[in-house]
Amino acid sequence: MPAASSTSPAGSSTPPDAAEPSPSSPSAPPAERARSAVLARTRAGERRKIAADAYRQAQREGRDPVLAVMHATGRNRRRSLRLIAGARDEGLLTPRHNKR
Repeated sequence: MPAASSTSPAGSSTPPDAAEPSPSSPSAPPAERARSAVLARTRAGERRKIAADAYRQAQREGRDPVLAVMHATGRNRRRSLRLIAGARDEGLLTPRHNKR
């Protein structure tokens, strides 16, 4: 019986949460999209930092930096190269070519 009573408060707390998004569901998707876009940008910045750290550590250890970024981020080679390029653009890594 205690298990049933412990599930009933959780069950009663879930419907208000579900009821709140339902009335605002027509306006919720644009707000959620905007929020997710901000989170995606934040995550992208964090991924670039992770990529830069993995890249530098692999260089120090004499390993392949791109493979290290692939393993650290779980991305394929193409996306890892894009992360590395983004990290260079943000100044987290040294430029690939010297400016003349």
